[in-house]
Amino acid sequence: MLGPIVADHSQQAKSGEGFGKSAFTIDWDLRQATCPRGKTSTPARTLRIKGHEYLQFRFAKADCLACPDRHPCTASATRPRSIALLPRPLHEIQVQNRLDQQTEQWQRRYAIRAGIEATLSQTVRSNGLRRTRYRGLAKTHVQHVLTAIACNLTRTADWIAETPRGRTRSSRFHTLCTAAAG
Repeated sequence: MLGPIVADHSQQAKSGEGFGKSAFTIDWDLRQATCPRGKTSTPARTLRIKGHEYLQFRFAKADCLACPDRHPCTASATRPRSIALLPRPLHEIQVQNRLDQQTEQWQRRYAIRAGIEATLSQTVRSNGLRRTRYRGLAKTHVQHVLTAIACNLTRTADWIAETPRGRTRSSRFHTLCTAAAG
């Protein structure tokens, strides 16, 4: 399955100030992180967030309070910085996929899926395809086929009449890619 991976959503990465998660060096064997200022975290502890396992790297309070980059690094006035990452194999896959989705080839492949998603969205919103009107697999199948035919007829009629297409909404991912390219 091909789909975008959400960018680092930490406060620091969103604001463009301070240090996002990618600024930290991870020693997976020692289960420690090193901040851009060279301070190391305590050994990571396992953390469960929404049913997923993460590794939480916490830095010493004394190191963070004395740091000249404290304000852009953490929003807390009293607590030290901590970061939560997926376990190593999943983290490495996530990092690689984030790099891949910046390439032209990946965006061309994703554009195909985006077109299919738009068609499904149209049939769900315009033709009520989310719920079936009938009981039984055969009748439901007929509803799906007739809905697809209606969608194709509508699109063909618009194409023949040269009806201008409405401006479509841009996804957050598309807006992000456009902003990064500009």
